[in-house]
Amino acid sequence: MTTERNIYQRFSDACATIDSQAWVLDLENKQYKSIPIDAMRAGVRKACIKAGLIHIGPYDIEFQHTAADRTHRYIGSCKFAYINIDNPEERIEFESMGESMDNGDKGIGKFVTNLIKNHYKSVFDIGEQSEDDVDSYSNKEFEQATRKEANKSKGAELVDAINGWIRLDLFKNGTHPTIRKYSDVYGKLEEWPDDVLLECYEKLKAEGHQLKEVKI
Repeated sequence: MTTERNIYQRFSDACATIDSQAWVLDLENKQYKSIPIDAMRAGVRKACIKAGLIHIGPYDIEFQHTAADRTHRYIGSCKFAYINIDNPEERIEFESMGESMDNGDKGIGKFVTNLIKNHYKSVFDIGEQSEDDVDSYSNKEFEQATRKEANKSKGAELVDAINGWIRLDLFKNGTHPTIRKYSDVYGKLEEWPDDVLLECYEKLKAEGHQLKEVKI
């Protein structure tokens, strides 16, 4: 590497090195559904060293944390920087967004991992064959957890008591537009979770649809 190359040329050199690495050429990993973060970090670090770049990040991490039914969600941003080792005044800085969900104590770690992976995939144009990621949950899962948490205030006894009544009556009204919308998301009515069943029931009542009154 010659010292005359500017930071953009060096960054281009790093991209070329990453493109030639085995973990990029063979993205179908046999053990994981997505590219392991350790492989990404090691590959980028080696490419930067070869190109004459100092790689810094993530730093200036900011995030918001919310929780529902023991499912923790983190969403936020951070920064990454690349510096020319022969001319430290040359610097490229990026901002990365990320999020994660976890029902244990690994949520913040998964969040940081997601920040890093999102940055590398965007900046170095790294693709993954699978949309699945072992470091995150889907928004749908968190929405379901949030709904379940909200319905706790109604009492588990209420859900249990009306469960049989609602299923029986909703089966008779399966062609109703509101019920069809829920079915598009949650599948067959008999497979709906209790909290979804209750939500749909209350929505139908609010719309003025005549359903059997529940007596507890």
